[in-house]
Amino acid sequence: MVSLPERSISEWQYRLMSPMGVYPSSDIHIDGAGLVVTESLVAVACPNAELGNENILRAAILCSSVAASDSLRFYSFPNRHQLLDPCVQSQLGEQLSFDVRQKQAAEYVEQGETVPEFDWYENAKGASLPPILDGTDYHLVDIELDVKCIQALYKALKTSNCPKLIGASKALIASNALSCHYQFRQEACGLLLDGLRLMQEVELFHSESAQLSTILAQLGDSAEDYLISRQQMSEEVGPIDFHRLFVQTCTQLRKFLSSH
Repeated sequence: MVSLPERSISEWQYRLMSPMGVYPSSDIHIDGAGLVVTESLVAVACPNAELGNENILRAAILCSSVAASDSLRFYSFPNRHQLLDPCVQSQLGEQLSFDVRQKQAAEYVEQGETVPEFDWYENAKGASLPPILDGTDYHLVDIELDVKCIQALYKALKTSNCPKLIGASKALIASNALSCHYQFRQEACGLLLDGLRLMQEVELFHSESAQLSTILAQLGDSAEDYLISRQQMSEEVGPIDFHRLFVQTCTQLRKFLSSH
């Protein structure tokens, strides 16, 4: 488990992650958010008062190193769930597992405390649902993550008042999620180009990557040029080039956030 000092007891909301993604093999807990990894589930959890931190944490993890952006794929289910009982961060793994199992029990279903993913994805449970919902095992990778770097990036994004920078990080997250589905590669590429274009407009941002600089030049300056270029490039960029472009974009965002 990778963590910073424990916070006090909090009420939490969490979002389950699909086994179609790729995740680190251990928890990551920082101030205001946590990635929980157990044999039966993977989830991102945030205190009720800090729900926006979920996306910030995912972006910070993906941008924290080349290994992270190269290996990890965060693919979340659409529903956020309220943890029934407050707890400290170190108890989240145990509490989340208990919470999901309780919400499958008849008395909780009658009260509306359910896990909709169990019904919505039941026909594809072999591919989509986590083990705790009778699905398939997670794909976990054993890479070393720098919690201090993650915390620094998380803080920089959390305190940023630049909407284009936040928009760029959200585009990266969405692109990363869609990359789990080969059939959505074109859409994932379009979102990645959106993130790169937004980063270009952030004050003081400068790409040190020759490939990214070339891509940025090809996207054009006007909105019309950008839309035309985005469509064409999204169709033409292959899976390998998309992956390289994603890793380089995350690297440039890390360097920018670390120096400002």
